[in-house]
Amino acid sequence: MPNLEENLRYANTREQRCLQPDDLDSLFPILRHPALEGCHLNGRYRLVCANPQVASGTARLDAAGGRIAGILDVKMGGKNMTFSQRVEAVRQRDCEAPQRR
Repeated sequence: MPNLEENLRYANTREQRCLQPDDLDSLFPILRHPALEGCHLNGRYRLVCANPQVASGTARLDAAGGRIAGILDVKMGGKNMTFSQRVEAVRQRDCEAPQRR
């Protein structure tokens, strides 16, 4: 994205969290950005937005041997702007059960 400062274009972040198999959106943190509000990945890895003019895109996931690698390619609607987000994950352990109150 041309308006980002050069040091933000290729920013890397690391975090540990529990991933649920039925929550595709949680794999790609960019989907929590306000510009993509109302957008989510469907079961076929297509980016679906409440307003189709916001964005379109697809994701690819490869999972094997306790590892997940994914790429989300997005085209912002009505603009000649595209970007990709790449994620990699390594299985550490089972998710902890939620605390009961």
